[in-house]
Amino acid sequence: MTSQITRFVFLISLLTNFTTLNASVYDDDVLEIFSKILPRFVLMDNQKTKLKDEIDICILHNLVDERSALSLIDKINNNYPHGLKNYKIKFTHDNYSNIATCKDSQLIFLFNSSDKEIADALLFAKKQKSLTVSYDDALLSRGVEISLFLGRKIVPYINIKALQKNGMEMDNLLLRISKIYIEMDK
Repeated sequence: MTSQITRFVFLISLLTNFTTLNASVYDDDVLEIFSKILPRFVLMDNQKTKLKDEIDICILHNLVDERSALSLIDKINNNYPHGLKNYKIKFTHDNYSNIATCKDSQLIFLFNSSDKEIADALLFAKKQKSLTVSYDDALLSRGVEISLFLGRKIVPYINIKALQKNGMEMDNLLLRISKIYIEMDK
């Protein structure tokens, strides 16, 4: 009887740990919101004049976040099965260590990572003239250009200084409906 109880407790413990390890730290509803607006961000910045026939979105993540990255891609495909305004939507997703796969992307979406990987991604995006968007609005303080403000209303959260520093311009309509990130003195 004791061995059966021990096995049962072990099984419950194993299932709890397995479920916890596979749980995402990213909210599915927030990913759904990002899926609806990411392609539109490209059409609302100064890169729209460079577009030929597709919007290229690169999603950078760590191995642990790959499932969330693939979920975001699926959500965008479900929202825009035929593309957006005559533009196909192309995706690249990879680990931060393979950032060179984002070289043709107009937008780079960042899941959380180490300080060094975020800094490297931001430097890469600046050189490529790619717009950066992050799931975590705390990355605005590091130089990411856009995130979401989750308050009574969910609105784009824009780092104007980062946009200007990187030579990016956004449509005035987007700026009017957004919350503007104000950098705090350090």
